[in-house]
Amino acid sequence: MRVLVSALIILICAYFIKIDLMEGTISKADFYTPKQKCEETDKIQTITVTTAPGDTWESLFSLYPAENLTFADRLELVYKFNPHLLKQSFKPGEQVVLPFRTKNANSCAN
Repeated sequence: MRVLVSALIILICAYFIKIDLMEGTISKADFYTPKQKCEETDKIQTITVTTAPGDTWESLFSLYPAENLTFADRLELVYKFNPHLLKQSFKPGEQVVLPFRTKNANSCAN
């Protein structure tokens, strides 16, 4: 009978310790650090340009070169920033937003 009662007490203590380790106060002690969620995003810097007669995308891109963007990526971003230019070409004197640099921005939050 003593063996049965002592085994039951040991099992109950083990159960409470297990629950306390998984959900209780021990897991929130000083040695416990939550993982940080870090997202690495590319922030695109833009420049607004006024077009002149005879300008093309190639001439604008050569006047304002991009550091680490390809022509296709840059053209895609131009149409993203200037959706009105999808179905028409730009006119002289119109202001166009050109991407010219991407900057890596790390945002870490708990």
